[in-house]
Amino acid sequence: MKKPKYEGINPLDRLHPGEPYFFIRAQDKLSVEAVRHYSHLLQEEANKAAGREEDELGESLQLQSIEVIHFAHKFLDWQEEHPDKVKLPD
Repeated sequence: MKKPKYEGINPLDRLHPGEPYFFIRAQDKLSVEAVRHYSHLLQEEANKAAGREEDELGESLQLQSIEVIHFAHKFLDWQEEHPDKVKLPD
């Protein structure tokens, strides 16, 4: 099994000059669902790749989906441990 995509590196170091990015923190009350939804989108694309017999791409997307859903669980755990810090964006 491949290691997680960004294990041991700062993903911000991989940005192209001027490339915009979006940052979600666990303190954001909406973050768990946003991260879960992204995991589902990755899974849908993995299924499409598998249907096209693009096995390597499908496997990569599947692993990313699993990695992302683990982050959703981490966010939820953090929110449950720190309810006083969870808030809507301001």
